[in-house]
Order: sequence, then C-alpha cells, then structure tokens
Amino acid sequence: MAKQAMAEALRDRSVEPEIISAAHAAPQGLELRRAQARGTYIAERQLLMEGQSHQHRPGYRVWTPLVLADGAAVVVDRGWIPQDRSGFDGSVPRGPLTVTGFWRALPAPGVRLEGTVNCPAEKHFPAAVLYPTHDDVECLLRQPVVGGLLLMDPEAAGGYVREWSYFGFPPQRHYGYAFQWFAMAAAVLVVFFVVNRKRVPDPGARGRA
Repeated sequence: MAKQAMAEALRDRSVEPEIISAAHAAPQGLELRRAQARGTYIAERQLLMEGQSHQHRPGYRVWTPLVLADGAAVVVDRGWIPQDRSGFDGSVPRGPLTVTGFWRALPAPGVRLEGTVNCPAEKHFPAAVLYPTHDDVECLLRQPVVGGLLLMDPEAAGGYVREWSYFGFPPQRHYGYAFQWFAMAAAVLVVFFVVNRKRVPDPGARGRA
C-alpha cells in the first residue's frame, strides 16, 4: 500500500538529503524524498492550508516560502496550528538557514471543488488556501516556486505541531476497513444463499401431496 510505504520512508533518515533547487524535479504522487533547502524565509508571504486536523481538532498547516540562492522559492510546511491560530504570530527564524525534512508533491484533494479561488486579485497574508496548485502558489508568492512541499523535521526549531507519520487515515485503519467490508460482503452472501435455498421447490413434494 502506498501510504504504508510513505510511512516507512518517513522513519528512514539514513538517506543523504538531496539539495533542493529549481534544477531538481519535484516528487510526484506519493513519492517522498529526504531533502534539504538553504535560504531565507519570507514572513510576509505565508500561507495557511485549511481543513487540517490534529487529534480531531480543526486547524491549518503553516506553509512558509523559503527563497533559495537561485532566486526560486520552496514552500516549507512548518506544522499544524489550531483554527483560532493561537500560538501563531507570523514570525519566522531570521537570516539564512538550512531546513531539512521530507520533500513531497503538493497535496491534492480527491475532488477539486469548482469555484475554489486560491489566488484572489486582492491578496491578504497570511493567506488561507485550500489545496492550491503549483500555479496558485506562484501567483500568491509572485515569484518562481520549486514544485512540491518540504515537510520540516519534527525536532527542528521554528515550527509547530509536526507528526508526519500521519496522512489522513493510517495504513492500519485502511486494513481494518478492508476487513470489515470483506466480512460484511461474506455475511450478505451467506444470507442470500440461505434465503434462496429455502425458496427452491422440492421435486417430490407434489407427488407426496
């Protein structure tokens, strides 16, 4: 299962991180790569990804652009904050720094709702977004952006709640649901055969009558 492979990749930090730049192709699908970015945060252009929960509490993920030496920016996911934005004041670590984590594609919804506008003509920051595309992010930041999203390591300073092993339902939950559906299907089949077996006429019944 793809999510199981993703969870295992998140636990493996033995791989030497690649250096993110515009010359490197961003991960696709559920691909996850150990990576590192060196640059400076732009505090004035932060994004808040809506519809994100932690321990059943609604909130946002704080996405902060980091400008690289080549002038492009990479979006760094610095973690989860509650819906009331408590603990979030928009501040970022200052000066050049190195951010290490896992590089993945921008998350995408199962169905993209029509009418969703992630880059309005009038922009206010931090800007709330809902599954923005790469074009949306470039429009908001008004500069070239390296594809994907860098999930900052949980122990790194300057972030919020980060539990990268959780992507929606954990793999175990999917296995549990699969077993439940299989058991329900089996039960329906048993009932179907039992009920229909009783309806089959006995060939010798008419002769005995």
